[in-house]
Amino acid sequence: MPGENKVDFIRLLRTDGVGVVTFYKLLSKFGSATKALEFLERERDQKLFSKSKAEDEIAAADKIGARVLFSFDADYPFLLRQIPDRPPVLYVLGNSDALSRRALAIVGSRNSSMNGKSFASRLAKQAVEAGYAVVSGLAIGIDTAAHAGALSASASAGSKTVAVLAGGVDNIYPPSNRGLYARVIEEGAVISENPPGTEPMANFFPRRNRIVSGLSLGTLVVEASLKSGSLITARYALAQGREVFAVPNFPLDARANGTNDLIRNGAALVGDIGDITAVLDGMEVDSKATLFSVGEDDYRADFDDAGARTLEERILSLLSSTPTGLNALLRELDGFTHARISGALLDLELGDKIAYAGAGQVVRRL
Repeated sequence: MPGENKVDFIRLLRTDGVGVVTFYKLLSKFGSATKALEFLERERDQKLFSKSKAEDEIAAADKIGARVLFSFDADYPFLLRQIPDRPPVLYVLGNSDALSRRALAIVGSRNSSMNGKSFASRLAKQAVEAGYAVVSGLAIGIDTAAHAGALSASASAGSKTVAVLAGGVDNIYPPSNRGLYARVIEEGAVISENPPGTEPMANFFPRRNRIVSGLSLGTLVVEASLKSGSLITARYALAQGREVFAVPNFPLDARANGTNDLIRNGAALVGDIGDITAVLDGMEVDSKATLFSVGEDDYRADFDDAGARTLEERILSLLSSTPTGLNALLRELDGFTHARISGALLDLELGDKIAYAGAGQVVRRL
């Protein structure tokens, strides 16, 4: 979309009720962010994200020296481009060339063992020396060890590592990794889908994980409990058609439960870097071709917010082929915010599950 208006692209993305998947549905239906905004304002009387705020967002990135990458840009990461809910906008500090390298994600427990951190660091260094960038989330524990190990590779290795943050690229989390953050920017890149200045919220971390796996040909989990966020990254990788690797651990250690379960369910067991490169080195990567084919509905099934799906199902249960007034529907859905209801209605409309009958009424398509 070379002619796309970048300000309108951000305005559409930040408008209440428009999530990433809905954003792409709107682009597909209307052909541009500008036309989608016109539709929302004219037909849905929706309050739009202002032009001035979108311009401020771009200016804030420029002020801190961050590059703004749009999903229609030619140098947007080609592996990330292939996932259905790819970030429409990425903010990048450091060398954006790091995003175009073949990459391995290394993730694991924050409460990691000394052996786990040492092994993650060694594998990360070897991965970089084998020609891969290492992607992780800058968290304490295994993430920190992975970034540090990648950075310890020889200077000739090129862009070494990518840190994907849950908050803005200027919001260092955890603060204790400030020194590591600076080194990553020097020898790789720090990226986020959230605007500069964004505080890392709890719900941002699981969504961040799809970017970690989406940038990578494979994801390695070093240590993880059964409830670890690292397993979310592994599930994303599986849904994206990427390889999943895991390091086996002693069964009585809770941090072994997640990795051992991954291996039990088909993840490749890793004892050394050769177990990873033997798989990834043989993968053909063509930036102009589709490497993976993932059905959007299958991909979304495990990762959509359960509350959002429940809301859509609730709306459909309340509607029929006889027109229903929107005000009556809103009263029935008391407890949900107007933005969430608007977003759910828009998703249902774009999915041809409902239609508007005029005069503030909606019908269910049968």
